[in-house]
Amino acid sequence: MKPLVRDFFICFGNIFRKPKAAVYPKEKIIIPDNSRGIPRLKLDLDTLEVICNGCGECEKNCPQQCISIKTIIENKKEFLDEFYIDLSKCIFCGNCVEHCPINAIEMTYRYQLADSNKQAFKFEKLDLIKQADYSIRDFWSR
Repeated sequence: MKPLVRDFFICFGNIFRKPKAAVYPKEKIIIPDNSRGIPRLKLDLDTLEVICNGCGECEKNCPQQCISIKTIIENKKEFLDEFYIDLSKCIFCGNCVEHCPINAIEMTYRYQLADSNKQAFKFEKLDLIKQADYSIRDFWSR
């Protein structure tokens, strides 16, 4: 009987305490540095062109094979034509960022990806460039 009374008062006392966890939709958590969200392609700030040259190192080093790259050859030089990432397969390991020889990919702070449509997780080159307009403070409102 004694443990029952003790547990009752513990539960009763918890009713009036402030919750310790964040109430998710209302309160947003602060994302720590070096967190891994959606990958994005970097742009050259002078020419506003994608830095990626389509070497394929990220595609080779992706453990889930969620990256697909297609290149074109013009004037005996290889250029990036298409870049696809399937985020439904991605485990956000960061290998694409680590193995890129020219640092053309970086991880964003955007991690809220819930969607009922599986096609929403397939990003192409233009979608990955658009990710560049997210700043740390902006991405909560999207």
